[in-house]
Amino acid sequence: MNSPMDTAEDSPQRLAKKPKVHNNKPTDIPMEHVSDSKREILTLFTNYRNTLDAHYDQRERVIKCSRDITALSKKIVFSLLRITQVTNPESVFRDAEKQHAQVLDLFRKISVELQGSNSLKYNRQATPGIQEYIEAIGLWTFLQDGKLISKEQVLERLSVGAGPLVSVTDEDYILGISDLPGEVNRYCINAIGKGDREAVKKCLAFLRLMKEGVNLLLCGGYVRDPDKKVAVLDSSLEKTERAFYSMSIRESEMSARSVSMAV
Repeated sequence: MNSPMDTAEDSPQRLAKKPKVHNNKPTDIPMEHVSDSKREILTLFTNYRNTLDAHYDQRERVIKCSRDITALSKKIVFSLLRITQVTNPESVFRDAEKQHAQVLDLFRKISVELQGSNSLKYNRQATPGIQEYIEAIGLWTFLQDGKLISKEQVLERLSVGAGPLVSVTDEDYILGISDLPGEVNRYCINAIGKGDREAVKKCLAFLRLMKEGVNLLLCGGYVRDPDKKVAVLDSSLEKTERAFYSMSIRESEMSARSVSMAV
């Protein structure tokens, strides 16, 4: 009679052979053992690998810097929208100026990666930050002068020394100002809360003029996928018109009530 020990040793699990593990890791072949033709191929593909690695590293640096520019530009927008909550508007512009200096430092950093043909090569990665910057300084110009910022003014704000730090394409500019109506609408809503009728009228007139001009540019095929930009512009204009009409009706009702009480 077999003991339990013998049974365990003769079990199928014990008798089964362990599978062989093959090591398929590539091994470095000494170059002296490689023929000339193979050596040329290995050298060629090594150069390809280094070129692709350099490209992807540079692309990631541009993306990161563009995101940082976007974040700081949003902070400028938030600072400017506080203008309805302070008694001294110049303090808001001074705070925005400090943040603008930080944005320019980031543009100095990204300009190193966008030299020569790289400005077009990596434009798709850099354009989100450029567009957000244009939106921020566009709101700044509107609050100060009541006008739409031009592309020349954008390049002037980006100029440090000899010229602008980065190139701004027509598409960058159009897409940047196309996002501006949303911020103007936010400023308008804040102005309504303060009862600033003139500011609301200024916003409405500005957005109506923008709609005429931007529609001509977008419908002319100057940018990709214009439907989204047109929808945002139309929505902002509609909200501003409704707010202005509601404000006007409320003022008329209050004026009529005051007259009736006086009589």
